[in-house]
Amino acid sequence: MEVTPKILPNGRITLTLQISQNMPGRSISRADGEALAIDKQEIKTQVTVKDGETIVLGGVFQRQSAQGADKVPGLGDIPLLGSLFKQSTKQHKRRELVIFITPTLIKA
Repeated sequence: MEVTPKILPNGRITLTLQISQNMPGRSISRADGEALAIDKQEIKTQVTVKDGETIVLGGVFQRQSAQGADKVPGLGDIPLLGSLFKQSTKQHKRRELVIFITPTLIKA
């Protein structure tokens, strides 16, 4: 996160904000082996606030999906009856990055 403040003559504060979130992405097969892609999400904005006001930034979302299966060894592989000894799971997660910033002027 990069924050560049600028104090205006009227006592307000202009903030230039750049917020980024990097997450591991998919594996990519290359001639020299596997490589991991990086998924990057970024917000760039500028806001002017009064001294002590709080800014709330959101909009950087992350979604994850996972699948899994558990089974009783041996019994889970029996045709037709095997499904009685298996369990499949699916999980979906959605997250949002929310940042609160409160600029405060320090009087000298």
